Amino acid sequence: MSVPYKPHRQRKKSELDKLRDKLNSNKLADKKQATRKVLGAMTVGKDVSMLFPDITLNLENRDMELKKLIYLYIINYAKKHPQKAVMVVNSFRKDATNKDNPLLRALAVRTMGCIKVAEINEYL
Repeated sequence: MSVPYKPHRQRKKSELDKLRDKLNSNKLADKKQATRKVLGAMTVGKDVSMLFPDITLNLENRDMELKKLIYLYIINYAKKHPQKAVMVVNSFRKDATNKDNPLLRALAVRTMGCIKVAEINEYL
């Protein structure tokens, strides 16, 4: 008696894997959509701190809407994970010294001021 062949099922991607893929996408719209979903999950109490590296990589993007979303994420998780917040100080400093965009400077300084971590206050 032979056993019927069953093709190997691929593991379904979890919601976090899908968000991670979109955060690392080359399309700005995908990055914004994924960041909005992450913030939505965060506001209802889900722990999405494991996406911190993927979120913060997008700080180099010039899009203001995306930066605002990322800054909100960082403010929220800086309370729980201060060591991770210290990792993005250089991005804050770069944005805070941007001479072309006063709104970006203000946003970076405000965000740094909202983070209650001693190492970041030194840079503020």
